[in-house]
Amino acid sequence: MDRTKLKWMHHLSLLICGLTFSTYVIANTVEKPVNPVEIKFDQAGAVYNPQEAGYATIKVNDASLNKIKITILDANHKPVKKAKTYIVKENQVIFPFKIKDLGYYYLQITSDINSEKAEEGFGVIPNVTLTQKDWDSPFGICGHYQRYKDWRIGDIQKKLGIAWVRDESDWYGVVTKGLKSDPYLDYLDSKNICWLALFNYIDAFNGIQGADSIWRWDADLSILKKYVQMHKGHFSVYESQNEPNNFGGWSKRWPHPQNQQWRPQGWGKPFADLIKQMYDSVKSVDPTLKLMWPGEDEWIEYFVKERDAAPYIDITSIHPYVNKSIYPETEQFASGFYSEHKKMLQEELNVPTEMWVTEVGWTTYDRPDKIDRYVPVTEYEQAAYLVRTYLLHLYYGASKVFWYEMTDEPFGSQNPESYFGIVRYPSFSVKPSAVAYSNMVYNYRHAIPVGKYKGSSYGFAYENQGEPQLCIWREKDTAIETLFLPKTKKISVIDIFGREKTMKVSKGKIDLKIDIYPLTIKGIQKEDFKKLYQSK
Repeated sequence: MDRTKLKWMHHLSLLICGLTFSTYVIANTVEKPVNPVEIKFDQAGAVYNPQEAGYATIKVNDASLNKIKITILDANHKPVKKAKTYIVKENQVIFPFKIKDLGYYYLQITSDINSEKAEEGFGVIPNVTLTQKDWDSPFGICGHYQRYKDWRIGDIQKKLGIAWVRDESDWYGVVTKGLKSDPYLDYLDSKNICWLALFNYIDAFNGIQGADSIWRWDADLSILKKYVQMHKGHFSVYESQNEPNNFGGWSKRWPHPQNQQWRPQGWGKPFADLIKQMYDSVKSVDPTLKLMWPGEDEWIEYFVKERDAAPYIDITSIHPYVNKSIYPETEQFASGFYSEHKKMLQEELNVPTEMWVTEVGWTTYDRPDKIDRYVPVTEYEQAAYLVRTYLLHLYYGASKVFWYEMTDEPFGSQNPESYFGIVRYPSFSVKPSAVAYSNMVYNYRHAIPVGKYKGSSYGFAYENQGEPQLCIWREKDTAIETLFLPKTKKISVIDIFGREKTMKVSKGKIDLKIDIYPLTIKGIQKEDFKKLYQSK
């Protein structure tokens, strides 16, 4: 993605639902917004397990607010309990709470003085906390932990149960500063997070071409080799730089003849030289480490056919953003992308067919009047698309999927790059998508896809630890879906936030209202289940 370096922007307003108190103070003749009410949860990310005691500290900066009313709302903005009024003492209120049911919630603050509201979201999620590294998990996320130096992020990821993080490695700094180990890798190890090491960036302008016409980066690679020696066994896969057409100076030093930056003709030759040498250096230290090549457009085909890279490729990665489209299904992976691409990798190029989605996502930036590269979505649409994206790609052939990204970026609410995160910045409270992610981990970590749902809605059938499981949704509308279940007496229907409802089957069938939010259905008898899907 085009992560242009922009000036740091500080957000001083609450970010939920666009509702804020509007109070301003004048300092040096410049108006600066001040939050009359600030909400801070005691848990990093504002995520809790059922019945876990928590509290929110509500700081009241407006001296006119002597009393505030606090209400907990569910994801539908319906009160969970009756609102209570609290006396403000020493400019704050401590609000304790404990919720038994999974879901996404809001803490809403109102006053008797005006009708405006302040809200902050929080989640009650299943206990999916990482207790050890889960190398086999398909669930990953992109992070910029080292960029912001805010180490709460790892605690949030650990509690959400997201096994992998794709993040940059400061391999050069660790070695040249004489450190005994990489503090960041030590940190990830302490959180039981598996690391897809992104070895960024070897500067293209450091390359020297030899008499054999091969470009070399010997000094950089000797440092990288020392880094791998220092940390052998602490990571299993590394990625050979992110989008070289955008970063590291590759397309600047070796531009495409017609300035088609995404195409490898130009920068592809020296880049392939580097990655082949990287492969040899790293394998000499740890033969088990796998090297991932960027596989956008015709890149892999070019690297193999033009640069003889086949022996050096272990895994390929893709970034299937939908750009000006909006629905995950419009990429038409169902109509053959994975099968056709893997067939090309195997039969045409003779390279391994393992593919990882190392970036994909939807952004919740606030610019509906002027779309910039990506169609903005609501926070609830983002949550739905996250689940649909993972289940779609994992069904059709991806080994792992990494959402872009963990935390929002500080580029401003109208910048499309800002709000891909599942956690808000700088409040570090979870969006609905984070709660949906944790429930997806809980319900699908061990689910094996067995076929595609045969009804009019979209979805897949799974075997989950010996039990049938169905997931269905609509691409963009709402409809009634009838399931014919003559052998089944009742089913459990679970939404993406973990809210579960038991429903009775009447006269061998049941009608379900299906919309864009995937529903997980359990309890179907195996005889009925087999008739609901087309085998994979």
